[in-house]
Amino acid sequence: MPSSLSTDVAHTEVTDHRIRRRPKIAPPRLQDIQGTLPRLVPFPSQKSDDDVRDLALAWESLVNSGMTAAAPEAEQLLRSAAEKFSNDAVVLSALGYSAQNKGELDRARELYEKALAVDAMLIDAATNLGAIEANRGHSREALKLWENAFLRAPGQSRIGMNIARLFCHTGQPAKARDYVLRVLEFNPDLPEAKQLLQRLNGGSPKCD
Repeated sequence: MPSSLSTDVAHTEVTDHRIRRRPKIAPPRLQDIQGTLPRLVPFPSQKSDDDVRDLALAWESLVNSGMTAAAPEAEQLLRSAAEKFSNDAVVLSALGYSAQNKGELDRARELYEKALAVDAMLIDAATNLGAIEANRGHSREALKLWENAFLRAPGQSRIGMNIARLFCHTGQPAKARDYVLRVLEFNPDLPEAKQLLQRLNGGSPKCD
């Protein structure tokens, strides 16, 4: 506590020789088995600042894919990247997520705020910071973060559901219903949205 428009564009088919910024790991490699980790190294061998940043984000993507054994290496690389890119919103947000997962909420909050100060459009940082604020009872701050994020990314159903639940918990069922309906516009089969809407329509809803 995550619709697109497609257009047909005429193009000339070319071969893409670019190095992928994030390595494509086969599904079996993504499993966290006895701490086994793939070997990721910067390319080229003479490391540049960009290599350090990209490698850090690659390791962080492994953690997000479920390979928890990669977390220490990811955090070390992210810290190195943050030293070189002190105003990199993506790196700061990734460090915030790492701190949040470890329960270091004050540190996570600080990092998310720094990331958003650099890039106010960063959806993940706003969403996760909103969760921290909501759990601290700061409903107004959480709603502001989530509503701004959901306005920019209406296809992110988890954000819309967070808003709906919070409005429901704060005794504003009409607003909660509005946001559930917005979620269902983009994700009409989402079970949790349909269930909450049914409870809201029935009056005196249970918000969870």
